[in-house]
Amino acid sequence: MSGWRRCERCRRVLAADEFDGDDPVCRACHAVPVGGAPKPAKAGPVTRTRKAAAPRPTVSPVEPGPRQPLLGIAGSGDLEVRERRARRVALDELAEAHAEEFEGLLAAARRVEGLRA
Repeated sequence: MSGWRRCERCRRVLAADEFDGDDPVCRACHAVPVGGAPKPAKAGPVTRTRKAAAPRPTVSPVEPGPRQPLLGIAGSGDLEVRERRARRVALDELAEAHAEEFEGLLAAARRVEGLRA
């Protein structure tokens, strides 16, 4: 008889002296209940709770009064936007004042970009 055997319960290969006679189950498996060693608990399903929405403040009705006068010029924005607007207006006026030179410069720039002149 060989010196090694496989346990039918735990499926481990053990020395023959770990078994009682011709018993197919090892002594260690006989010591543990039939259900086997307790298995570690599995994580449960994820549950999420949402916080209740904060109550919105109630808006008190405001009596409509006279409008305040608008300060500044219409269409004014931040300094960068106003700077671009002023530059665009100046370039348009310069193009009108020197139309022939502008057309020549525009045609050259279009050729460089690969556009129709």
